[in-house]
Formats: sequence, C-alpha cells, structure tokens
Amino acid sequence: MNILKIHNLTTLFDKKRILNDISLTARQPEVIAILGPNGAGKSTLLKAIMHHFSMKTQGSIKFNNHELTKMSTDKIAKLGVFYATQNPIELEGVQTLDFLKIIANENSPKQKVGFYQLYSKINELIKLLDLPSEILTRNVNVGFSGGQKKKNEILQSQLFNPSLILLDEIDSGLDFDATKLIANFINKKRHERITFIVSHQLEFLHQVNISKVIILIDGKIVKIGGTALIREIEKNGYKQYAANIKSEADFEITDPYLTCHKK
Repeated sequence: MNILKIHNLTTLFDKKRILNDISLTARQPEVIAILGPNGAGKSTLLKAIMHHFSMKTQGSIKFNNHELTKMSTDKIAKLGVFYATQNPIELEGVQTLDFLKIIANENSPKQKVGFYQLYSKINELIKLLDLPSEILTRNVNVGFSGGQKKKNEILQSQLFNPSLILLDEIDSGLDFDATKLIANFINKKRHERITFIVSHQLEFLHQVNISKVIILIDGKIVKIGGTALIREIEKNGYKQYAANIKSEADFEITDPYLTCHKK
C-alpha cells in the first residue's frame, strides 16, 4: 500500500512564500483533485513533492517512508513518482522511440524489455491514445501539438507504471474526445497508485473517479471534501473561500485516509 505524508510543508521561491504549512496524508488508491485560483500554489505542491530545483522547502514529505525533501529528483522518480508537467519540454536530438525505450528499461532494471515486446506495447498505447505512429521517429515533443504533448505524457506514464502520479493540468489543450480518453486512462489505473490532479477544467474532473477535493487559497488548504465541492465551485467560484479562510480546526474530514494535522 503506497502512502504519501506531507507535514508542515512551507515552500519558498525567490524568497517568496508560496505554500504555507501544508499537511496531508494520501493513500493508494486515492485520486485527489487539487483546486484553487491561479497562483494558489497547486503546481508548487506537485513540484515540491518532486523536490524541484527552483524552490526551497521546510517541513517533511514522505513517500513510503522515504524523505523526499532530502532526495534528488531523479532518485524520487526511481521510487515510482511520475510528474506530468504542465508544459512538456521539447528534447531536440532525442528520438521519441529511444526515449520511451529508456523509460521502459528503467522501470525493469533487472531485465531489459525485449524490443519486439516493447514496440508492440508502444504501438498499442499509441493507438489507444489516438497518436500518429510517426511521432516515434520524431524528437520528443518537437513539432507536437499541445494535445499530442499531453498524450505523450500519458504514454510515458503507462510505460513507467508509477506508484504516485502527479498530473499538472493534463487536460489543458485537449479536445472533448481526448479529454475523455485521458480520464479513462486515469480511472483504469487508479487502484494501482495514488493520483494527484491539478486542473482548471472542472468538467474534466466529472469524468474522473475523484476520491477527494482539496482547495488551496494563497498557499493554504482552506477546505477538503468530496466531489460536491466541484459543483460548489462551478456555482460560486473561489471567492467564497478567499473571503473567509478557515482554520484547519474547521475542516470537515470524512475520509480516514486523507487528513490534515495542526502544527
């Protein structure tokens, strides 16, 4: 059973405090939506889990008893943590097929995956994701559309098979059919891992089997609840929370596997 524990997490970026005393616990197979207005700290939370080089952190982030704040990003990834970035970068000179082979073999360190077996699996995923087969001969994300870049992130995650997956606006730039396809991939694998989703497209979240919703305002958790919160936000927006930020003592916690803790 995979478990992530965040305790009293505060982050600084360029001497500015972004997250302020965040504490939560998540366990497999939870799918957790992180919601909030622009600048609330949603992407920062995911980057802090990956120990992003651009920020300083105080507090503790433990995944399966490994203290992530003391580990480099590559070592965190090898623990089974996959971060699908909001803006996938282009890798000039790196062929997509070669890149995917590296991911698959990193996930099977004891025995390299046979080429035919790997190629068959990649082709199957490409068809399921409705990607053109010629992307395999192109450089990673170079010349890809926004939607193709996001689908490529999902393709990589399927080969990596993570225990904790962090999806940062994975739905942005996708049309209706692609959004539904990505939601189906998330739902199909949800029982094998912990999933965090950051999204501004609330209609996308209705297609995903969400366990919990966490609302961030100004770097603080202001409310935790079920999917009814999504409908509440659709109706009233985030101003209701910004105007009256509650203390952690006021949180209504209904899930024993997702909790907040006072300092």
